[in-house]
Order: sequence, then C-alpha cells, then structure tokens
Amino acid sequence: MECMNPGGTGKDRAALFIIKRAEEEQRLPKSCDGGGGIVVEGTSGSTGISLAMLCNTRNHQLIVVLPDDQSPDKAALLRNHGAIVKIVSNCAISNPNHYVNVARKTAHELSGEQQQGHGRQTIFSDQFENEANFQAHYQTTGPEIWNQTQGQLDAFVMSSGTGGTISGVGRYLTEQNPDISIVLVDPPGSSLYNKVKYGVAYVSEQSERVLKRHRYDTLAEGIGLDRVTQNLTLGLGCISDAVRVQDQEAVDMAHWLLRNEGLFVGSSSAMNIVGAVRVASGLQPGKRVVTVACDNGERHLSRFWNRDFIVGERGLIWPGRDEHVDMKANHKVDEIQQQRIPECS
Repeated sequence: MECMNPGGTGKDRAALFIIKRAEEEQRLPKSCDGGGGIVVEGTSGSTGISLAMLCNTRNHQLIVVLPDDQSPDKAALLRNHGAIVKIVSNCAISNPNHYVNVARKTAHELSGEQQQGHGRQTIFSDQFENEANFQAHYQTTGPEIWNQTQGQLDAFVMSSGTGGTISGVGRYLTEQNPDISIVLVDPPGSSLYNKVKYGVAYVSEQSERVLKRHRYDTLAEGIGLDRVTQNLTLGLGCISDAVRVQDQEAVDMAHWLLRNEGLFVGSSSAMNIVGAVRVASGLQPGKRVVTVACDNGERHLSRFWNRDFIVGERGLIWPGRDEHVDMKANHKVDEIQQQRIPECS
C-alpha cells in the first residue's frame, strides 16, 4: 500500500534518494546549511508531488513541467505545495517540447545563471534516468517485501513508468531467490510489453506517428512508455514475463475493489491488481503474488473516477453497483480471496 506514504505514492522513496544524493554530491546545498537550491523535474504528477513535499522540508524551490493529459487535481496539488508548474502539450520524447525535454532545458538554463554568479544551485532530478530511483527500491522496497513475506513469495507483479520500482524490487528479490517471477504490467499504447516478450520496444500505435505526436491510448497515468529508461534497464534482465491490461479491466477492478474491499485506488493501482490477479490465476493454490497499490483515487477524480470522462470521452462502461461487470474476472478474484494465505504474525 504505497499509496499510504506521506506523498500518496511510492514516488516518495525515489524523490528522497534523488534529493539526498544531490545534496551529498554538493549539486544542491544541504538542508542542514539552509538549503536554497532549485529542483526541476518533468513528471506526470506523482513524482512532482513527492518532490514538492521534500523540497519544502529542505528549503529548495521546485519547478515542475507537467504534460496536459494529466488530471487537473495533480496540478492544483503541486501548486498548493508551493511548486512552480508549467503545463505543456504532451508529445513524443523525440520532440524538444516533450515535458521531460522542457524540464531538462529549464534546469540547464538555470544552472548557467548560477555558474555566472547570479543564480542558485539547480539540478534536473531526471527521475527516468537517475539511478537513485532504482537504488531507492533496491535498498528499501525490495527488502521490505522480502522481510514482510518472510521470503515466501512466488511472483512480483508491477507496471513501469520510470522503471525504478519493478527494476529495483525485481533485482533484489531475484538475488534472494532466482525462482521468483517478476512480471511487467503494461497498459495500451506502451511498447514495454513487447520489449519483455519479444525484445523489441515497439507497439503498433507507434506506426501512426512517424511524427512528433503523442498517443492518447490509455487512461492510466504515469505508467507505460515508448522507450526503455536507464532505471528499467538496470533490472530488465530480471523481468521474466509481461501482461497487457486494458483500460476497461482497470475501471472494472477499481470499482470492484471499492465495493468489496473498501479501497479507493487510482488507475495505476487498478492496472497492477488486474495483472496480479491474472498471474495468480495461472498458479497453483497457495502461491503468493505481491503487487503495489501505488496511487489512490483522490488524485483521479476528474478522469479515472469521473463518469462523464470514462463514458463520454473514453467510450468505456461505467460499472454500476448492481451490475455484474466482467463476471469472469470477479469470480477469479473471489476464488483467489478464498485461497488467501494467513498474514504473517
């Protein structure tokens, strides 16, 4: 339940490691010396929120470049945390106006001012390529899962945004037990499924854009990608399989969890849990599968939990309380619930 972290997601871990490393390497002034640096990041929202909270405690200014396909709730929250927010049109990473590229350019310009003696120390936190992201999960999340399950798990199932979580956790767990399966969950439009299954980071949706244009193929925010990041590369060899999850499956699962478990999850969590159920359904009774509830629904009120958006803009079905949506999936969840292993004492 990484959504229970102070920043609401597992991104708190990566954000802390990124900032602490920059301070240790003297690329940012240390908080014990008063802080006062500038952190720039291109983010779909969650990492920015985690960085904003940490920057407040360490007296750094945060500048966030946000793509325009994210929920307005995230931009509002970032501003309330004191971040300077710039929203740009989403596009392919090859476009210089991609939000990550704009953030990198902004940090470079501010660093140039500092070098000329009239600016503050500035870093581009670079969550996709910064290996501190991977290390955060290799050093903390992975060991926590191993210890909390007492080493008794058969599969770890997780989606990938930056790739830090699945790579860091996957590397750590497979070092403890090579028989543990690490399975990637991928949404529509992302090429990572094909990278894991066939060794090629390509998906048919990309053929529509020889162009510097972004696909709006999934309602999931912050997961799925059309490139392999450095953080994913660090653990790619540990990922043994991948599953593709459709938007409707995520919507159905989110509503099922709310009605049956009282869990109000976001789109990424719903995708992860659909993937975990699918992996579990292929295992023998008594096997243990771990996934991450990485976001809650409170940041998705204008999109994922908005009936007008789901039905009107995405053309999906809004599950009703009394409707038996995706009965096959629901029955499978019920079966797995009945096979639950008692929690560790």
